[in-house]
Amino acid sequence: MWSERPAIDWWLSLIAIFIHLSSTRFATSSSIFQSIPADRRSDIYMTSASISALIGGFGTAAISQYATANGRRMLEMRRRFGTSLRKNWSGILIAMLAISGGCLLALMEDNSKKIGVIGWLVEGLLILGALRALRLVWLFSMLIDMADADVTEPQRSPAISVPNRAPNLPPQ
Repeated sequence: MWSERPAIDWWLSLIAIFIHLSSTRFATSSSIFQSIPADRRSDIYMTSASISALIGGFGTAAISQYATANGRRMLEMRRRFGTSLRKNWSGILIAMLAISGGCLLALMEDNSKKIGVIGWLVEGLLILGALRALRLVWLFSMLIDMADADVTEPQRSPAISVPNRAPNLPPQ
């Protein structure tokens, strides 16, 4: 399932790039950045790096929410899905770091009219970023739902303790 396999996002972005690359083999243009002037591309790279860093920050806020929540439902969710949740959180943060780093690399390397591999790299990173942002929204929404359900649940009264007595013996 999608939620238990965060690596799917990497594969989906690679497949999307492969499909676009295949379709442009027979067309006149290549990467979506080819027709954009170099100064405008640098603006896109800087903006993309900034946005991915912000999304990574939102991811750390969501991780804090997850780490501090301690209701009954949240504990059960950690018990059942803790490993896949950790993979999702770390996958989001790693992807956002990769996107920021890739966009900064593109900013340093893209200095010509012909964009080449850098355009494809950034295009793939942007697709990955969109997928990971959707994953972050889904995870954050799920956490808020769980935390709300735990907080709004009525308090349970403590269990009544019954002293242990042997059957059919009169009290002393």
